Amino acid sequence: MKLLENNCPICGKIVRNYGLCSDCFDLIDKDPVFYYDIDGLENLIVSSTYSGIMRKLIIDFKFKGKLAYGEIISEIMIEKLLEKNLSGEILTYVPMHRYRERERGYNQSKILAEDIARKLDLKCEGVFEKVIDTKFQVGLKGHEREENLKDSFKIIKIPEEIIIVDDVITTGSTIRELAKIARASGIKKVTALIAATEIV
Repeated sequence: MKLLENNCPICGKIVRNYGLCSDCFDLIDKDPVFYYDIDGLENLIVSSTYSGIMRKLIIDFKFKGKLAYGEIISEIMIEKLLEKNLSGEILTYVPMHRYRERERGYNQSKILAEDIARKLDLKCEGVFEKVIDTKFQVGLKGHEREENLKDSFKIIKIPEEIIIVDDVITTGSTIRELAKIARASGIKKVTALIAATEIV
């Protein structure tokens, strides 16, 4: 059996499997510098910097419907997750309000979580629901983002330990709100796994 050849979506070089060529993969900053003070969060795992190639992959995946790019992004997230040697956690994801998800057609964080769970033979479950259709976070400052998200999520399932998957972390407001309600509901350990952090 011969593996199908594909082109690297960044530079066009032939690759044996769908994904980035090694040159483009090496250009992604997989050792990001970041600091977020988030109460209730046991561990924050950030896979890359939201710049260059990673930024293009996430934007095309999230807003342009190039869902296959999710597999490339999740591979980078898996590499970082495996360094932590976590076990027992349930993978979950940042939910979208049903109107927003219907409008976009998919939840990018859910796709990433399901792909990671499938590849690592982990459970993936919806732990949170977004009950208020909030304004978009882009353009809002830190305190405005927190106010925008206040009381907009609820818990629908209570595992003992969870890993919340999301694509980009900017101020940490979303993860902060989810960690707060998770711990208040009795979830004992909350970790966040993020594809990329904004450069601040």
